Amino acid sequence: MMNLRRLSLVTLGLTLLVALAVVALGPKRVFVGGKQKLERGWLILTGGLVDVGGHRLRIERWGKGIPAVIFEAGLAQPRTTWGQVPDNVSSFAQVVIYDRANLGKSDEVNERRTSKQTVADLRALLKATGVEAPYVLVGHSFGGLNARLFASQFPDEVAGIVLVDASHEDEYSRYAELMPEPQRTDYLKHEGGGNYEKIDLLASADEIRAATPLKPLPLIVVSALGRQDAAIREGRAKIHDELQLALSKLAPHGLQILAENSGHFVQLDRPELVTQAIRTVVEQAQQAQRKQ
Repeated sequence: MMNLRRLSLVTLGLTLLVALAVVALGPKRVFVGGKQKLERGWLILTGGLVDVGGHRLRIERWGKGIPAVIFEAGLAQPRTTWGQVPDNVSSFAQVVIYDRANLGKSDEVNERRTSKQTVADLRALLKATGVEAPYVLVGHSFGGLNARLFASQFPDEVAGIVLVDASHEDEYSRYAELMPEPQRTDYLKHEGGGNYEKIDLLASADEIRAATPLKPLPLIVVSALGRQDAAIREGRAKIHDELQLALSKLAPHGLQILAENSGHFVQLDRPELVTQAIRTVVEQAQQAQRKQ
């Protein structure tokens, strides 16, 4: 009888805590249905939804080790866009994946945003959840701009970078030059914030141009190669290859890996290449730390 009473009290306590979390959800996102509210309340209670200054972001972390590997997804892509790579990496490092504002289970933010706001959110998220620096940042597509800006603003907190078919700040203007009207105008409108995530890629590119150059650090660029995707059909392959090579030269000993038979989502088409690139950078970062 005593055990049943104790179990009932524990259950009641947990229910009350979830209920309190639901009450404290805030106005950023309204869900229809009690199940979603309870799920959200549970995530807040257990640290899966974290306030970063007026809105909450969904985060998952597992594995162990230093440096932690932080995954920064592409435009309008949720944390699940990384496929099996985070699980693979968790065998040798701590892994952090998250949803940016307006994505997945994170809160909606109405105004247009840039890499600057994204970096501020990510740093606040890492601090709030106790993920200790230094970090290895892994950025896919637009996430590459965010990884670079983070490393530029907080050089002592970044031990290495892996860029996965990452965006280059010059690609938007150069791709636009290839397009006839009205395609060019539509493209620039989309890249200027008229996208699902409300990210102004053009302004983000300007932020990268104005940023301090990267300090010397382990850098690997994994570039898609060989698949006849839309970018190639539109004549952008030459620009893509040129800018991918340029990214690999952002650090003194940067390395480029060409992912044959892969589209833009190299982490899905060639997960083993991305995993190995991350392992290499983590090991290089650990070696550098031991020498300090």
